[in-house]
Amino acid sequence: MYGEDILNNHYTLRYSLTKEFFETFSSLKYFNIELPLVIIRYFHAYIQEHVNENINNEQYVTSMKKKHSLITMKDAQHTLSRNPRLEQNLSADPIRKMILMPGIMAPFALKQLARHEVMFMVTNDNDLRTLENVELPKQMQIFQYRQNFINEKVSAIAFKDIESTAIKILNNIKIHPLFKSQEFTTWLFKHLRIAIRIINVLKTLINNYPIKVIVDHVEIVNPGTTLSLLAKQYNLPFFNIPRVLISDRSLIPTRASHHCAWGENYKIWLQKRGIPASKIYETGNINFEYKKYFSPMPKLDFLKSLSIPSHHKIITFTTQPFIESTNLTIIDWIKEAIGPNDPLTLIIRPHPHDKYDYNSLFVNQKNIIVSQIEYNLYDILHNTDIVMTVSSSTSIEAALLGKGIIVLQPPIPYHYEIQNNNFHSHLVRAGAGPVIYDQNGLSATLSKLSKDPEFINIVLSQTQKFLKNTINSPGRPSVLTRRTIVSALMEVSK
Repeated sequence: MYGEDILNNHYTLRYSLTKEFFETFSSLKYFNIELPLVIIRYFHAYIQEHVNENINNEQYVTSMKKKHSLITMKDAQHTLSRNPRLEQNLSADPIRKMILMPGIMAPFALKQLARHEVMFMVTNDNDLRTLENVELPKQMQIFQYRQNFINEKVSAIAFKDIESTAIKILNNIKIHPLFKSQEFTTWLFKHLRIAIRIINVLKTLINNYPIKVIVDHVEIVNPGTTLSLLAKQYNLPFFNIPRVLISDRSLIPTRASHHCAWGENYKIWLQKRGIPASKIYETGNINFEYKKYFSPMPKLDFLKSLSIPSHHKIITFTTQPFIESTNLTIIDWIKEAIGPNDPLTLIIRPHPHDKYDYNSLFVNQKNIIVSQIEYNLYDILHNTDIVMTVSSSTSIEAALLGKGIIVLQPPIPYHYEIQNNNFHSHLVRAGAGPVIYDQNGLSATLSKLSKDPEFINIVLSQTQKFLKNTINSPGRPSVLTRRTIVSALMEVSK
């Protein structure tokens, strides 16, 4: 669903080079944690230029496949997870009753885990904003990970042995397209220090507080990466609870003991990556649940504020942070597909990271509106009839609100981070709604919406079938997630 099962050229190179990095420098350990594992995301950023330069070098790609036997995503997951050995079973300590989770999950914890000890970790501005002006009960605390990491220093003595070992490894490498350069040596020593600082901060946190369960929404970046390693080292349950749609680049390798999947499609996708069914819990999505109960602007007020005629069908196009040409292709389709007298209003809702000025393209067409920042996304979604998008999570949010989906499939050029597999066609494979490949297709579909009263019901029916397999849990996601976390919290591990 959310990415190809067979490694394409991009992932063959990405994961083969990662395997070589892990294996070559595996003896660089700190507190018995292999340091390369801690800095995987930094390494993926470092190899971007090399992968891009060689993605069409079939001889090189074939040689990497043959050398490492990485054919499927399951192979990559199995090879790259490299769990540290168990050192201490902290999960068996009856004193440990605390849950560690990102600050952005505070709304969930305050409602569902109010009686439990919770430590909120502040890693980024989203965590900080979520916790602002929130009065926490006495059993809940905040840990400033970002600030502690900044303040953490690396002991010269501790680093000297690691540096010496690294130099020996580098000197013994006879030939390698990356590891033999001075640039890589400089990069490696810088990031080994970063890895040590991360381990120190998080190991101290776990030793100083009675943490039993660790929750995060992504493992490929820190602190999630290192917390998943420490969870294995200390036999602590680790929950992977994604807030938005993720692809393989954000998942592999995963070491989570518990995966909270949104529904059947998500569960199948995880299983194809080698995650046992016993580790997967269909809980739905707590992020979407809380947004669903947002109190929206009344329809009449919404129409009046945007000067939308009451008889118009409202269509919302949510952009994504693609390269400029992709979103502008869709804009060109829209220009040709909607006439100024059509009984349709199209709202363009730019992604927070999409900074293009779409207003300049629609100066004189009143039924095409670029959403201003003061309009909450959910005010728009609640009052729209159809959402158009390529692959955004807003498709699922709209479906949960009973709206229809139109799936846009413009040409999307290869990009190392945002277009490296078939993730952006997941709505097509899921049958989420009518699929648009060009301007003619959009024109025909919008014409049906404006002229055929039954067509919108057909779209709504199709979207709801998609939703059933995407978000399918036997109860409220927040309650199901809470039960799963509390069960792990209360379980006595041997």
